[in-house]
Amino acid sequence: MAVSHRVLLLGPAVGAALLIAARAQPDPDVTAVVNAAAAYVKTYQEQLTSVVADESYLQQIIMLVPNDPAMPRQRRMNSELFFMFAPTGEWMAIRDVIRVDGQAVKDRPSIVEQLKRLPLHEVADSFLKHNSRFNLGRTYRNFNEPTLVLHVLTDAHRSRFSFERKRVTRAREGTLVTVAFAEGEGPTSLIRDLTFGAALSGGEFVVEADTGRIRRATLTAKAGPVRLEFTTEFALDDRIRIWVPRRFRERYEHGTPPTSFEGAFEYEDITCDATYSNYRRFQTSGRIKKD
Repeated sequence: MAVSHRVLLLGPAVGAALLIAARAQPDPDVTAVVNAAAAYVKTYQEQLTSVVADESYLQQIIMLVPNDPAMPRQRRMNSELFFMFAPTGEWMAIRDVIRVDGQAVKDRPSIVEQLKRLPLHEVADSFLKHNSRFNLGRTYRNFNEPTLVLHVLTDAHRSRFSFERKRVTRAREGTLVTVAFAEGEGPTSLIRDLTFGAALSGGEFVVEADTGRIRRATLTAKAGPVRLEFTTEFALDDRIRIWVPRRFRERYEHGTPPTSFEGAFEYEDITCDATYSNYRRFQTSGRIKKD
């Protein structure tokens, strides 16, 4: 009985020691987390390529000043989103809009045919110009990819950014670290405005410390009077067995919010919300051309 009694007393004591050790565990170093996330993105670029998903995309005008009665206040688009990684190192998502507000797009170019005969960046540019006509509001924009923010962690861009650990959350599935990033001045930038000037980016990643996997990412930037914010949420897809964009939200603000409706000013606030489903892999009968 004495031995048994000692065992019973030892159980809680060991448990308390383990709890103290867990609490004393040091927070992950930001450099290690960023390096793990960069390694993850490098592999992820190769995983999330030749993949297509169905996209349901809703645009809404929250405020438009001065008012334009001819401008719809919302628009729903159904598209296929093609994730591509070219031999030259380019990685992008190309949107093929199929229906707008329930009506089939009649003059759709064929993305598969273009991929057979044109360099990837030419195909992307062609579809960006084609799709921009469906945007609501006065703010011109020709990019909105759920994976754009991940370029911050690529070799081509990472050196221009500074990183700071903001929060550490420990859960059963592992340690999640929120890392803030900010782009510094330089000859190039991730985003350009209409005059090809730099629009410096900032934002946050929520990263699994052990794997470098990105769970959630937010990108912000200011280009002249336009402020934008992109948020991408990732989830495991059971079909292709990788983590994929599941939801992508955008917000564009142009000008300063009015405090009254007197005087002459311009302002608009536009939100977009995309969800993705039916991920699958595809192949073209040709190959992606280099420049």
